[in-house]
Amino acid sequence: MTKSVLITGASGGIGMRLAKAMISKGYHVVLHGNQHMEAISDLGGLFPEQITAVAADISTETGISKLSQAAGDCVVVLHCAGIPSAGISWKISAEEFRKVNAINYEAPFFISQQLIPAMRSKGWGRIIFFSSIVAQTGIPGTAAYSASKSALFGLTRTMASELASNGITVNCIAPGYMDEGMIREIPEAMREQIIARTPISKLSDTEGIIKMVELLLSEESNSITGQVLSVNGGLWM
Repeated sequence: MTKSVLITGASGGIGMRLAKAMISKGYHVVLHGNQHMEAISDLGGLFPEQITAVAADISTETGISKLSQAAGDCVVVLHCAGIPSAGISWKISAEEFRKVNAINYEAPFFISQQLIPAMRSKGWGRIIFFSSIVAQTGIPGTAAYSASKSALFGLTRTMASELASNGITVNCIAPGYMDEGMIREIPEAMREQIIARTPISKLSDTEGIIKMVELLLSEESNSITGQVLSVNGGLWM
């Protein structure tokens, strides 16, 4: 039976690359987006039998419920949805802090929570969270973002220990500065500084993320669980 995969934030850089990779492997995919659904719609036109597109604001209970219902049969969830935030800790507003945590941390938890019963009934599942090197390095001006992404580390380890006996693995990928995605919002001069500090002397290749996900979805990866897997070119070790 073909496994179904939910990808949140599928309209973004890594999310869209993962969507295309999962389709090429024969998975049925539920692709989530919110305001920018054009790329998902275009992909759906090419692979209508493999794709279910869902537009939902996952910062709300209504949006989470809508997405979870559409993805009810999915035994794999890739939590790619996330929003950036810049602000010194003593200046960031409560509204901004709560919004960032609602999308980056709370939504992955509540979506996973609603999909876990189906995974447990099948005795198999894969949950993959996406954190960030920002959560590992303490960069000034990222209080809300780093807090939301750091929370995924503890969630990964706890859920992994709870679900291991059900054949469900839970892992977290912490990308560094990748060659696509949010890096496009950073000025060129800052990108050059990042590359200069990175041991491999370049931005990390998104293809490495895809290969890691493919490994984690395989049967052979059943002993890899509760891990934070860094892909950052040696920028943080």
